[in-house]
Amino acid sequence: MKSFRTILIIFGVAVLAVAPMLIVDSYKARKSQQENLRMMAVKLVVEQKLEAYHQANGHYPDSIAVLSFTNSPEEIGMLPDLKKIRYRRTESDYAVGWDGVYGDWSR
Repeated sequence: MKSFRTILIIFGVAVLAVAPMLIVDSYKARKSQQENLRMMAVKLVVEQKLEAYHQANGHYPDSIAVLSFTNSPEEIGMLPDLKKIRYRRTESDYAVGWDGVYGDWSR
């Protein structure tokens, strides 16, 4: 009976030691997912602006710096995330991505 109690105590200590790590990992995963969703929304807005630019000018811009953004609350909120966006004009199209938790997109 004494050895069973010892095993339960050891198990309880192990659970108490591991539980905070699981909570932190869950929090980090949720934050990463939120970041990914936010950046996907920013990417979509940039792609829409690129298509509008293409319609107006017949080609894609060399840089997203020439794109115009409105003063809407949504776009104002996206301005800091635009610094994370990576844009590359290709011969006939473009590539848009961002650096983030999954590595450097520009490679």
